[in-house]
Amino acid sequence: MPNSIRIKLPPERISSLKELQSLTKTQFKDISLLHLAFVHRSFANEDSDRYLSDNERLEFLGDSVLGILAAEFLYRSLPKGKEGKLAKLKSKMVSAPAIAKLARSYRFPEFLLLGRGEREKGESNTNLQADSFEAFLGALYLDQGLESCRKFLTPHFQVMEKGVDDAEETKDYKTILQEFCQKKWKKIPEYSVMKEEGPDHDKEFLVSVLCENHFQTSGDGKNKRRAEQMAAKAALRFLKIL
Repeated sequence: MPNSIRIKLPPERISSLKELQSLTKTQFKDISLLHLAFVHRSFANEDSDRYLSDNERLEFLGDSVLGILAAEFLYRSLPKGKEGKLAKLKSKMVSAPAIAKLARSYRFPEFLLLGRGEREKGESNTNLQADSFEAFLGALYLDQGLESCRKFLTPHFQVMEKGVDDAEETKDYKTILQEFCQKKWKKIPEYSVMKEEGPDHDKEFLVSVLCENHFQTSGDGKNKRRAEQMAAKAALRFLKIL
């Protein structure tokens, strides 16, 4: 990529970018790419004589890098995951709030060059923070390739996937289903393990839930409790309660 910056970066900006590389544990061959990733359109417009571009093209590229690597991570980490579940997880992992949180963890808002109109809201603008993260990924991809982006993102994906699962775990679908069945039919749902497979350290359970002849659904999980919750969730969806 040709250098998009007409002037030599001032020493204070180079020092700032070195700090950013330390925070992200990266080492750019072309530091102007890293700089450009944090040049917002509002800033470039105010100084158009010195800047030919802003970070929007890098943001466009980084969005695709983020998407393909999130999809690949989920495909590999959840070999039995259904397409619908993978899509739902991916959507949450690449959402603006999720990646804006990552941007803040690396203090990205501090390194953004913003125009006067954007400075006040820059620190708290979720979309702007998310855009900066995508632009950074775009710059990292151009500078070092997909593998470096994969190494950078994988630890975050692991935490994010667990966070989504933990949030799902806190929803007590079994209780909701039981209360509904007792109220509507004066019956309690019955659960049974249909399948249990895999080594002790990596079990997979398939559980069925039914309430007489009203419904029968199933769900899977890494333990029996999780599978029961997923079976109850499927029942609630079948009953159009969720």
